[in-house]
Amino acid sequence: MKPLFTLLLAAVGVTCAAQTKLTEEIMDKYPDLATSNYIYYDTAVKTFNEINGGKYDYPTLSDAPKGYEAFYISHYGRHGSRYHYSQRDYDWWAATLDSAKNEGFLNELGLKIEHDMAILCKDAQGRAGDLTPAGRKQHQGIAKRMMANFPEVFKGKDAVIDAKSTVVPRCLLSMDAFCQELRAGRPELTINNDAGHCFQNYMMNEQDGNRPMVKTDTWKKASMGFYMGMGHPEVACKRLFKDPEAAGKRFNLMRIDQALYNAYSSLEGVVLEDVNTLRTFLSSKEMVNSYKSSNFYWYSTFACVPQLGGVKNSHCAANLGSKIIEEAEAVLSGKSTVRANLRFGHDSALMPLLALFNINGAGTEIEDFATLHNQWSVDEYVPMAGNVQIIFYRSKKDPKSDILIKILQNEKESKLPIGDGPYYKWNDVKAYWLKRIEDSNY
Repeated sequence: MKPLFTLLLAAVGVTCAAQTKLTEEIMDKYPDLATSNYIYYDTAVKTFNEINGGKYDYPTLSDAPKGYEAFYISHYGRHGSRYHYSQRDYDWWAATLDSAKNEGFLNELGLKIEHDMAILCKDAQGRAGDLTPAGRKQHQGIAKRMMANFPEVFKGKDAVIDAKSTVVPRCLLSMDAFCQELRAGRPELTINNDAGHCFQNYMMNEQDGNRPMVKTDTWKKASMGFYMGMGHPEVACKRLFKDPEAAGKRFNLMRIDQALYNAYSSLEGVVLEDVNTLRTFLSSKEMVNSYKSSNFYWYSTFACVPQLGGVKNSHCAANLGSKIIEEAEAVLSGKSTVRANLRFGHDSALMPLLALFNINGAGTEIEDFATLHNQWSVDEYVPMAGNVQIIFYRSKKDPKSDILIKILQNEKESKLPIGDGPYYKWNDVKAYWLKRIEDSNY
């Protein structure tokens, strides 16, 4: 038998084919999938479960290994559904289409879109980036199911939960919604909530200082080939104008087209009446093309792009990954009595973490960007309220037995390329992850 370390080294180069194959036919059947990382959490989880398991519902979890019980959970979650992140975008959307209307550029369809965008922008005035009521609901649901799935973790008067958030309000409010649900179900819990700039060095990758944004010539060539193959993204918005050629001289049509996609996608998290035309304006093909562009951005920025050094491109999650291991080890050694470490942050931290840890194939290195969407999908990894839960199990009778873990990625039992899963020996996983973190340095 080969030594464990040798096997782990070999596993570093192995991909984990757990990602859903998103063909254009599937995306046509499930149009919400084209909204990329704006997709509503419950919609994403249930849709992927239906695609893979045939049932539109939350995934069914396996029973714990015989003689084992859960005792600790390590978690990182993205904030829930929010308004579009940029007030400047909202203002530009409203002002541009208002000018187009007043200057007589818009046709009948264009006037309907301007009407919808005006409602959308008015509703979002002063709220860009804010958590929506839907976002709170998502985290309440995740918390409720976590308690139901792993009740033994939360039982007892000595149960302590440690929850931390970035300093961004939508993350703080997501943490609050989650913890309120925990307290409603288990009033006896001790829940310690905290947030501060002192946690930003691992809760948000932007604070790392080593965020890999350098683009190699090989990447630039592959990237340009991808975008050239996308066609002309401004074609859709030309349908809004009486004279598209004249409108093109007056307005930035590519930016308008991108605005329409972002505005449509943002409707995933808000409830607005009388916004109808915007919901059906973009064709399936146009939505898919915009999705492909968004998906490519997320892969090329936060995943293991081979042209950018593979796992090195996920180094911005190294601090977070190390913290997860450190806090788990503190619990296992008895230095910490925490039952669950809950962390609330952003997609820009969760996505590289999934890639760094290579959970469910997130760290797969893909050469052909043209088929990227068939192999790697951002909305399966980081929908609104996307999360990873690492569940720790121990033997109820033998304290010397191996500690086992199970990884839930958006509440789905997930795989690592070091065994069949879904249960793995913690020491094996820890060694694999530490090697990934080491290899991400440059």
